[in-house]
Amino acid sequence: MASATFRYTSLLNYLFYQTGWFACVLGAAAGRPWPGFLLAATLVGAHLWLSIDRGHELRRIGLAVAMGGAVEAVQIAAGTYYFTSGTVIAALPPPWLLIMWAQMATTFDFSLRPIVSRPVVAMAFGALGGPIAFLAGERLGAVTLQRPLAPGLLLLAISWAIAMTVFAFVERRDARRRLSGDDRKTLDPMPRNEVA
Repeated sequence: MASATFRYTSLLNYLFYQTGWFACVLGAAAGRPWPGFLLAATLVGAHLWLSIDRGHELRRIGLAVAMGGAVEAVQIAAGTYYFTSGTVIAALPPPWLLIMWAQMATTFDFSLRPIVSRPVVAMAFGALGGPIAFLAGERLGAVTLQRPLAPGLLLLAISWAIAMTVFAFVERRDARRRLSGDDRKTLDPMPRNEVA
């Protein structure tokens, strides 16, 4: 657990995520995906070390990686895109992409909290954010999208919308569980992972 004098803020969490995202994408684009993967994995580890409820965070990350693996496997099977480097098994997403799903899960109590707490908003975010992220990844050289773009982007939008909606319902269920029993008398508007 983090020191009581250290505050794990939304800004630091956002910097962790952005650093990992660019490390993975730029590393893959340069044909060196493993340094980016290792940096992102280290940042996920730092997030867990700074978290109060590590068990909950591990379950959240595990769900995100499993969901991400399924979403990306569908895209690969459909030929939506192919990766410039880092692929270990042709039918599965490369590790650097899976660790990005893990990193996304670390933002659910921070920058993405207003989104994953509302299923309709989460669905819209996924439908827009998934295609935009891959267009950015292609521009940076980490992935090549199939042409014409429309069918692949539509599949990305649908699959990401479903994934984000699942996350939102899981987050809502977990929030209700935390509000039951003893948690009901310890309500705090501060995000769970922010340590005063």
